[in-house]
Amino acid sequence: MSQTTKRSALPEDNEEQKKRNTIEATDEEMEIMLRNLASYPMLSSIVLQNSLLYRVAFNQYKERIPPERFEEIAELSLGGILLYSVEDGEFQDRLQRVENWLNLYPEYADTEFGEKLLSNFLNYSSELEVYDALKRAGCSPERDVAPGGKTREGKNTKDKPKNLDFRVRPDGRDIFIEVTTPRMSLETRLMYSDTPHAGFFDPGRGIEREGYAGPSRAEIVVENKVITQILEATSGTDYPVILIINCTYVYPEIMMGFGEDVSGRISGIIHYRNGTSEFRSTRGCNLSEKEKRFFTRLMGPTRTRVVAAETLREK
Repeated sequence: MSQTTKRSALPEDNEEQKKRNTIEATDEEMEIMLRNLASYPMLSSIVLQNSLLYRVAFNQYKERIPPERFEEIAELSLGGILLYSVEDGEFQDRLQRVENWLNLYPEYADTEFGEKLLSNFLNYSSELEVYDALKRAGCSPERDVAPGGKTREGKNTKDKPKNLDFRVRPDGRDIFIEVTTPRMSLETRLMYSDTPHAGFFDPGRGIEREGYAGPSRAEIVVENKVITQILEATSGTDYPVILIINCTYVYPEIMMGFGEDVSGRISGIIHYRNGTSEFRSTRGCNLSEKEKRFFTRLMGPTRTRVVAAETLREK
């Protein structure tokens, strides 16, 4: 699923345009967005019609996209996905799934979550996707939880405890879950252009640019999540933590490699993409066999099982 803009590059005819970090909708595009949004009543009821809705795309790389490639690389926002949804079946499918989840789970159907979808549709729709998987697995997940017991009040998260996404009890004890939806690194993304660039492929590391000798993308994603959130959120506790990674938008930079948690705070990591998943316990794992089975199945069958089933059907 491509999340980049579909319009052709606009001429860079002034300094202001070169500095922009968003692509804003024209009046005609705003009408299309609103018309398409009306097809999703639950989503429409929680999304405010403000400037964020009329943002077609934004700079997901914190102002580092080369100006001449901004149109190509900038990530579509919810407004952009709505704008192009009629002509793109994958966009329609994602919007319809979010609509269905909002109907199933009224606890998410409020303007606060609507604001989150406007701010970053891919990240927060992934959270909703995992919540749906947990509910279908028979859990009653608690949302936005603090393992250390500290509470977050209000919408301003500055200087507040860093909560984790969910708490579940698949085998009678608390397990915390954090969901992340990484993107391909800009350096690797820039390799994909009309002019071929050298790179290499390693099943354990994914696609990487030539000459790169640093940690794999999977290792970077795990380390960043542990350092910036999980260590602080779980300080003073020994609860198991599961990191769930939606690999849809980082593939093929993350393929089979899982990365390693040197802190010992993560008990397991799940990669999922296109209806399949892989679970791997870490060196710090203290999960029971029942808990391991639960997380192995949570986000879908393994790719190996899917291929085996397809081969059996063909025979």
